[in-house]
Amino acid sequence: MSAPHYVISNRHEFQVAWGSLLTAKGAVQQHLDALVLMDCLAAPPLSCVLDMHVFATIPPPSALMGLAKLTPLLLVFEQLSVDEELSWLAIGVRACCTPDLSQERLAVIIDVTHRGGIWVSNAALPLLLKGLQHYTAHHTEQNTPPNLALLTPQERKIADLVGRGDSNKLIARELNISDRTVKTHLGAIFSKLQVADRVHLALLLNQSH
Repeated sequence: MSAPHYVISNRHEFQVAWGSLLTAKGAVQQHLDALVLMDCLAAPPLSCVLDMHVFATIPPPSALMGLAKLTPLLLVFEQLSVDEELSWLAIGVRACCTPDLSQERLAVIIDVTHRGGIWVSNAALPLLLKGLQHYTAHHTEQNTPPNLALLTPQERKIADLVGRGDSNKLIARELNISDRTVKTHLGAIFSKLQVADRVHLALLLNQSH
């Protein structure tokens, strides 16, 4: 039997707000810190709303990939760039929410994600659609795996990190290079693999594994 819906936050007002929204979907359990995520892997809840405020430092998307595959995972950030949102969606997160969203909008997001869909912000949606359209067109014409041998060792590292869901900032930090250098390498990777953007690259890499 699945565990109830989880709301993970160390802020009382957050727990109250999200708990009230989720009660229509079933029983809700409130948790104060991220340690309960280990339990989620063993017994996935029906869904999980995670306040990223519980982390002293935001983890890389790859850290939550396992959980995102097991249950609808909604993440709530104080602020989030389009690049970061796409990185989280690429690893299977159903929605990335920010404080500017109304309770009515959050209720819609809960309904959409619980029916198996994902929610994408207005800012990120055009980029996501463009990547998916390019991906579909490319694979209609040729259904062959990407020629990763075209990439240099450094480009392959960066491509793998994109496939893992890491943002440019996280990649730069991990490889000890600048954000500008990451962008330069990505441009070369996109050209060599004939992909439009990082969303398409992540889809391509995950499909080939």
